Amino acid sequence: MEDQKFSFSGTIDKAKEYVDTRIELLRLRAIAKSSRILGALILDLAKIILTLFIVFFFSMALGFYFSELFDSYSLGFLTTGGVFVIILLIIRAFEPKLELKFMNLTISKIFGKLDEEEDHINESQQPVEDDINSVKEKESELYNEEAESNESKKY
Repeated sequence: MEDQKFSFSGTIDKAKEYVDTRIELLRLRAIAKSSRILGALILDLAKIILTLFIVFFFSMALGFYFSELFDSYSLGFLTTGGVFVIILLIIRAFEPKLELKFMNLTISKIFGKLDEEEDHINESQQPVEDDINSVKEKESELYNEEAESNESKKY
């Protein structure tokens, strides 16, 4: 069996390769997390736009309904506006509690997406970490063997 010698240049090359791989991994993780959050934000924006359309058409229908009840378009749409003013006042009264609730919801949603992404990355990263650990073990074995052979040569 051929003796393998420990070399600092090989170790330095492996260390550089390891650092480059870790930097690339961090970059890819950042891209994955930001794209996941961006996708969630775009989806939420689409939901908000569709909700605004729904509210608009329901308010139009409510305005026409009240117009038929009062036999006047202006009174019907004025009543619909009054309903929205009442809703606005209710929201204004509970604004601090609602703001806190929406902040917590947003934060938990973002961190939930990040945790899901980290779980997925950690599951897929386990074989890579096993390979890294096996390389480290082999390097330490080679280093120990060289140290032992150097000690035996001294005597």
